[in-house]
Amino acid sequence: MITFLRPAGFASGCSIGICGGVPRIESIMVAIIFFLIPQAVVTAQVPYPPNGYPAVAKPAPQLRKLHPNDGRGTVEMVTPGMLRLRLKAGEFWNVVPAANADIQVVGTASRELLQAGQFVNCDIKIDEFGKVIEPATRVTFTGGGVPSIVAPGLGILEPGTKRISGRRPAGSYLVSGTIKFMNENSMTLQIGSEKFEITVPAEAELLVNTRNVGLSSVGDAVQVRGEYYEKGQLRATMMKITLAKPVAPPEKNRGIPKPATKPLQ
Repeated sequence: MITFLRPAGFASGCSIGICGGVPRIESIMVAIIFFLIPQAVVTAQVPYPPNGYPAVAKPAPQLRKLHPNDGRGTVEMVTPGMLRLRLKAGEFWNVVPAANADIQVVGTASRELLQAGQFVNCDIKIDEFGKVIEPATRVTFTGGGVPSIVAPGLGILEPGTKRISGRRPAGSYLVSGTIKFMNENSMTLQIGSEKFEITVPAEAELLVNTRNVGLSSVGDAVQVRGEYYEKGQLRATMMKITLAKPVAPPEKNRGIPKPATKPLQ
């Protein structure tokens, strides 16, 4: 509690704050209090951390590009939509491909991958009746595409085009389509209304060239370029993966194993 002292000789009945030409002490003290209160409020509103210094805003993170020399390494983990890579100097990076990234997954395929439903392309040679007359030396699994027949200088034959026997020149063609049937060493490609029976001998080269990064596994060689804000988190704009093992079809589901039971005592 604040007590105001009134010196002797000052009248107590003054109503305008001046008695006998001398200001009242109560008026002076009230004026000082009202002057100091706003200053205290402003000071209390300034944010000071515990160390007593004003807070400083952190600078915004800068977008950086991964140097090409630092983008070589191996695959350490494969998860849906993301790869964990071990790059130069043993650094680990979580890599997510950009929407328009240039992705290439290359390698070889096992013989078991030659089955109905797979999309492939290969070079063939046909006679004037459209019959394949030579076995395939190479079959490439692309993981999908547009069924087509391409010949030098003739362009692409639309899948829906009806072929009239004898109208297409005999020669070499690149065919792309889905395997309709597979019977030992013979595969049948369905391209629109046409079918091609192609012999695939045991010595034929089976390759993989696709964008499907899900085919990669631990130990595959990788080359990547991209951008990042934080080291260890990369958005890839280019990625090439070389598969270490031949691609094989997934194992069939054999069912859930039954738990072991102890023999009755």
